[in-house]
Amino acid sequence: MKKSTFLLSLLLLSANPALAEDDVPFRAMKDEMGRSMSALKIKGHEAPYFMSYSLKTIDVKGVSASFGAIDSRSNYKNRTLSVEVRVGSHDLDNTNSGRGSRTYSENPDVTIDDDYQALRHALWLQTDEQYKSAVERLEAKKAQLLQNNIKDRPADFTKAEAVTSLSPPVVPTFDKEKWHETVRKVSTIFKEYPKIDQSSVSFVMDSVNRWFINSDGTKVFDGRPEYALTITASARAADGATVSDGDVIIARTEADIPDADELSKRVRAIADQLTSSAAATVVEDYSGPILFEGPAAGEFFAQTLAKNLVNPIEPLIGNSMANLFRGNNPFKEKIGSRILPTFVSVVDDPFATEYKNTKLFGTLLIDHEGVKAQKITLVDKGILKTFCSTRTPSRYVKLSNGHARGGAASPTNLFVTTDKASTKEELYAKLRELGKDQGLKKVLIVRRLQNSMTKLTGGSFLSILGGLSQGAGSITLAPAAVVFEVDVETGKETPSRVTPFAGIGIRTLRDIVVMGDDSAAYPLVPAASRNSGDALSIIAPSFIVKEMDTEKTERSSEKPPILPNPYFEKQAN
Repeated sequence: MKKSTFLLSLLLLSANPALAEDDVPFRAMKDEMGRSMSALKIKGHEAPYFMSYSLKTIDVKGVSASFGAIDSRSNYKNRTLSVEVRVGSHDLDNTNSGRGSRTYSENPDVTIDDDYQALRHALWLQTDEQYKSAVERLEAKKAQLLQNNIKDRPADFTKAEAVTSLSPPVVPTFDKEKWHETVRKVSTIFKEYPKIDQSSVSFVMDSVNRWFINSDGTKVFDGRPEYALTITASARAADGATVSDGDVIIARTEADIPDADELSKRVRAIADQLTSSAAATVVEDYSGPILFEGPAAGEFFAQTLAKNLVNPIEPLIGNSMANLFRGNNPFKEKIGSRILPTFVSVVDDPFATEYKNTKLFGTLLIDHEGVKAQKITLVDKGILKTFCSTRTPSRYVKLSNGHARGGAASPTNLFVTTDKASTKEELYAKLRELGKDQGLKKVLIVRRLQNSMTKLTGGSFLSILGGLSQGAGSITLAPAAVVFEVDVETGKETPSRVTPFAGIGIRTLRDIVVMGDDSAAYPLVPAASRNSGDALSIIAPSFIVKEMDTEKTERSSEKPPILPNPYFEKQAN
């Protein structure tokens, strides 16, 4: 197998010296893998044909404050060791047998010291465990195939060129005193707003250093820092409903986080908006055009497109529980079909580092399986062309395009583009025109959507079950955090609240009628990637959906507190 060597120094990495060739973790991994590949075998069964080891060190430091008081501090460092063992062949091996979707073990109880013997011991035990399990699963899978006729079964694993890539280790800075004082000071501002009943300002730094080798000869070291400043708050409306909003700032260096003065402005903007939202009337059972503007546009595509533009890996044998939790990708049978308007395209570019002076976070030259990343056109003029893929093929995409992150396929820097852009004035005029055409007096502008980082408000038990059954591959959209009603005659905007969106699907995406010329980059931190240095970026313009629905108001809601906030009661006295 041809072998290429890359010495990578990404802009997002520190200028520390490159990793030494005799690095202890790599030496331990190489020695144990060599021994296992040559001698690990149960009599009467096959030896491994492929193995990979991944060692990830995570260093997290942070602080959180609420209403001017520090409520938590974090300072920990740990390591996880992932071992993958495949038995059989690339065409048929022990994976995807219907007995669990993961092909590897992950053990967090491994030494954080670069101790050769301790690392060899951990590698030996996990490799042995994984090999025994792989043999058992392969035999079970062969039995399944004897009993079931599987049409168009893809291979289980694809071959890839061996790569060596050694980036510098990352040891990011963290000014403990500065950030403790900053979050305390900034969070104090919420005490000026009686309607705010919960709030939090948190600062977290995490650095990730990752060693990876496989039996193909690949050797990769990647280090990246991530800083996150999160502002969240909620208020209680007179009807008992909770409204929440927040802001998330992601950066690769400490210096890129705004100073206390800028953060204070953001806190006041959120508090002012929540105060208005709590006093606003509820728009329920709405059906009509909606303009998703600015951050709401980026979050919309993050929630509806990003998680679904990944290679759909289906269980070999149907498994109702697996389908419940893994979801059913709505795009899986849509390659070659239109999922967006003909004036919209979607490209994933792992090589991009900046957009309009905004740094991007998904930059990736070598993915987590040691495969060179590729720039790919996912949607071309509305037509779905392919998916982000790993070395695990599906019926839809057979080869890896270098988009493995954290054990699954993932976008990196996702660009949603249009060849028919409109100005802000044209968007607003179109929104009102559509409202008039549908006989509406008012239409909606959504300027921010809730997300996993800004404390989603809870729904009813039935809605939670509904979201669970839709799984990770469904098209779902979180409630609006900042929304305005617009008078179709005068254009006057009024702060409002809306009930959750209903009936989101491919039709919703195809009902986008116009896009703006205001494309901007927004950070995306998948829930599964927190504290892993794997933030992504999505670049998108504002847009209008011709017709969307919201749900009816629930008949019951939690009553507001009987007594007022004691802090403000004391002030009044």
